[in-house]
Amino acid sequence: MAKTFRTQKSIHLKLIIRLTAGWIILSLILGAIVFFIKLESIDELVTNLAERESKPLVHDKTQLEYLNCDKAECKQSLANSMHKHIEMGHFIVVELYDRNKKKVVEVMSPDAVTVERYEKAANREHAAHQFRDTVSYKRLYVSGTIFLQVFVPLKGPDGSIAGYFEGIYKVGENTMKAIVDLIVGSLLLVVICVFATTAILYPIIIVMNKDLIKLSTDLSEANIGMLVALGSAIAKRDSDTNIHNYRVTIYSVKLGEIAGLSKDNLRSLIKGSFLHDIGKIAISDNILLKPGKLTDDEFEIMKTHVHHGVDIVGKYTWLRDSVDVVQYHHEKLDGSGYLSGLSGDSIPFNARIFAIADVFDALTSKRPYKEPFTYEHTVSILESERLTHFDPILLDLFLKISKNLYDSFCKAEDSFLEDYLNGIIKKYF
Repeated sequence: MAKTFRTQKSIHLKLIIRLTAGWIILSLILGAIVFFIKLESIDELVTNLAERESKPLVHDKTQLEYLNCDKAECKQSLANSMHKHIEMGHFIVVELYDRNKKKVVEVMSPDAVTVERYEKAANREHAAHQFRDTVSYKRLYVSGTIFLQVFVPLKGPDGSIAGYFEGIYKVGENTMKAIVDLIVGSLLLVVICVFATTAILYPIIIVMNKDLIKLSTDLSEANIGMLVALGSAIAKRDSDTNIHNYRVTIYSVKLGEIAGLSKDNLRSLIKGSFLHDIGKIAISDNILLKPGKLTDDEFEIMKTHVHHGVDIVGKYTWLRDSVDVVQYHHEKLDGSGYLSGLSGDSIPFNARIFAIADVFDALTSKRPYKEPFTYEHTVSILESERLTHFDPILLDLFLKISKNLYDSFCKAEDSFLEDYLNGIIKKYF
């Protein structure tokens, strides 16, 4: 129950973090999309404003006639007209060219700092965009204000080019405020909508996840229960008791912990410890329970329990990581073990750990064919097989804790061992 609560709390925290991250990322993505969509509509709005205000300038027939007039009074009349229009409208710079693309008039707003500043801000490269036969626009941003560079070919009554108009249109303050309000409002709406969706999804996901956690917990407990049941059944068939499996698993975990195994590897070690002899289910009783020494032929048959064990656990994904122990726990460091004849570091680490725990328990336990050895005798046997059977580094680690293990668990009651092992299982599963 406590583990389930911790799992749910952890999932709540992860879900909140992920939903918050998703909300931020989605808000940024959708916000950017909305921003560019609104920007297009703003372009259209500003373009329409500039086009509407430029019409009186470009469709005045008198001005078209003056445009190609070389007299000074013609140019002055054009300049006066442009100044008047700038004062009343939103164009801050106006330039007129004759049909030969020669500048005739250039007028700028009185409140402009310098013509050069606007020219630089507008980046008006004449050769790049001017003197075309079609209307063109270019959006500019200067100090947080939108400007629109407008270029219009001027045509006479017969449709021929009479000159060219170029101006820089400044969007008014009220229009700019409306544009900013539109963008901010749209982005705020996106953020609120995404947040509301996230808030709605959270309890739905939690409810669904709660059911999933319960199912996962039930399955995990069932898997562990079957793991213990299978291991215990084989142990009882072999020696009328399941405490061998309990002790050897405890010994293996204790050695694995001080050897620095990760939690995942310790879980694999626990599974392998429980199921190390599961293949003995395929060995007949007259061999498995024989009180005396096995003949060579009988021993060859006994060794096949390794193959049977691998066949059983290898078929199931949840048990597959126990194969290292099931398949290799009878290997020896010098290569004289079975079935693969592995040696040294080629023997999986978990199998090397279990080999020490298995032999220690076998020597200190009563079997049909022997009485338990004393602790001192057991240690001397282990020492004698250093570098032949056991990994010397792991053996040294084990010997540091072996006396405490012997005193605590060797003669312990079944109920104590079962409770202790349940604590280990809760810790690592």
